[in-house]
Amino acid sequence: MSDQRAISHGEKSSSKGARGVSKRLDALSSLTPLRGRRLLDIGCADGTYTRRLAVGFAQVDAVDIEPERLDDFRRAGLGSIRVQEMSADALDFPDETFDVVTAIEVMEHVGDVDAVLREVARVLSPGGRFLVTTPNRWFPFETHKPIINGKRRRPWVAPGLPWIPAVHRKFSDARAFTVTGLSRQASAAGLRMSAHTYIMPPFDASAVGRRIRPVTDWVEGSPLSFFGMALVGVFERPVR
Repeated sequence: MSDQRAISHGEKSSSKGARGVSKRLDALSSLTPLRGRRLLDIGCADGTYTRRLAVGFAQVDAVDIEPERLDDFRRAGLGSIRVQEMSADALDFPDETFDVVTAIEVMEHVGDVDAVLREVARVLSPGGRFLVTTPNRWFPFETHKPIINGKRRRPWVAPGLPWIPAVHRKFSDARAFTVTGLSRQASAAGLRMSAHTYIMPPFDASAVGRRIRPVTDWVEGSPLSFFGMALVGVFERPVR
């Protein structure tokens, strides 16, 4: 991997809150149907999203690089989902295996974004879809908490940090993306962005956040939505 900051394919789990899970899945479903023949969920962690997605697919595979998280997934029950320890930049699946691949809060953590995008394009069938949620660079706060003097700080300690990429890389161990930048990288791998939107923070655990939620929900549906916390995108492998 080219970027040693990567520590996992994802940092999501049921502890992130039910509203955060629902907001991401609802945003994706507003852009494309969450159903198909065969699904691959990369960076599945404890399976919080995988299990919700699985109801729309005939066959589901899920991968992550952290065995502890996969153990959590197995303990919670797999159903018919097949779970494997596997890196997203070296997927052990044949070409054109899946009609949908998902990466929910994952791309900001992987070691080599371009390598992962190439692997996703390879395992997608022509016309297949790659569904992504990931931090939005235009959101003014580092949602993974900036690292200052070796300690993680509250996001509001460094407002505007994601807007300055060179400084953001210094104080964060997670990426943030723009539509233009991620689309350019996806295009180089053979994927075309077909739709995107943004979501604001879910405020599952914040009392202050719950009080301002009506305002942020309004922003989410307005022209100011590009300041949202997360970028939600759908990419397609073209049919040749």
